Amino acid sequence: MKGTKVCMITLTLSGLLIAGFSLSSVMAEKKPKYVWKWATLGQDTIKMVSILTVDFTQDVLKVTNGDVKCVWYLGGTMGDEEDYVAKMRIGQLHGSLISGTSNSSICPGISVMELPFLFDSYKEAGYVQKRMRPTIDKIAEKNGFKVLTTAHLDEHFYSSKFPLRSPDDFKKSKILTWHGSLEVEVLKALGASPIPVNVPEVVPSMRSGVVDGAISPSVWWLAAQLYTITKYINPLPIRYDQGLFVVVMKAWKKLPLNQRKAIEKLGNEVGKKLVKEMYKIGEDGKRAMINYGCKEIKMTPEEIALFKNRTKPVWDKMVGKAYSREMLNEVLSFRKQYRAQKR
Repeated sequence: MKGTKVCMITLTLSGLLIAGFSLSSVMAEKKPKYVWKWATLGQDTIKMVSILTVDFTQDVLKVTNGDVKCVWYLGGTMGDEEDYVAKMRIGQLHGSLISGTSNSSICPGISVMELPFLFDSYKEAGYVQKRMRPTIDKIAEKNGFKVLTTAHLDEHFYSSKFPLRSPDDFKKSKILTWHGSLEVEVLKALGASPIPVNVPEVVPSMRSGVVDGAISPSVWWLAAQLYTITKYINPLPIRYDQGLFVVVMKAWKKLPLNQRKAIEKLGNEVGKKLVKEMYKIGEDGKRAMINYGCKEIKMTPEEIALFKNRTKPVWDKMVGKAYSREMLNEVLSFRKQYRAQKR
């Protein structure tokens, strides 16, 4: 029976993974004026990463007539996302696809989009994120970065011991935290005593039992093969992690205007592809892990209401610490717009 389940997840994963790609020889005979070095924690065997490492890379080479070549460093070979930001600031990297706390270094206040239970759906999160772009772009540019596109990914609770469906479960659990001060406050509000863990240490910490629970997107949990030790998945979308695909302004401004406009257009196209693929991988990934044997926790409306009531005070508590009151009001006004149109 276990072999059947392993076979099932292997078949499911084959739908999520793709074979390694080799870059096209387009413009290969021409020496590029600029070599842009990019980094991301993902692997190019995941389709959403290959959208950047293959599709975007080839298209940039084409629209710049071979002037810009993109070289990618994947899977943490350049460190974690905080390292990426530091290396972009000193010119060792030119761009990255990043999320989590590192986004706040590029766009202070963007964590307001990751408040617990802020959005009810992928579409609602996308609607607000799109309308927040002018604010996000302005703040990022002030900090030396050009935002090419944004993306969002829902995140859930995973545990190797407890179902994480009540404050009592959180009190008993050893929940790791890697996502910054906002996540710490959310976990405390739910009853946990969060344990700080750096991203490279998440897998060994979970496997060794130093910690037994976390908030994570399903695609990352799946890629890290942590589903093999996971007992419970609570698919309640606690937050929508914000992804920024950025290039440093120093490199960006070296390009002529027509090439910048062409790459901006590519960025918008990449964003649409990323969001679509992230949603698909997220849903397929959760289903694959449940098919493997992880137990899905289905919460009652009363249990969900308790989670929301416990974490809602964090929204105001983090004003002035993680984001401004103005940014919070802006996000809520766009959310109100979406819900009014939906009604």
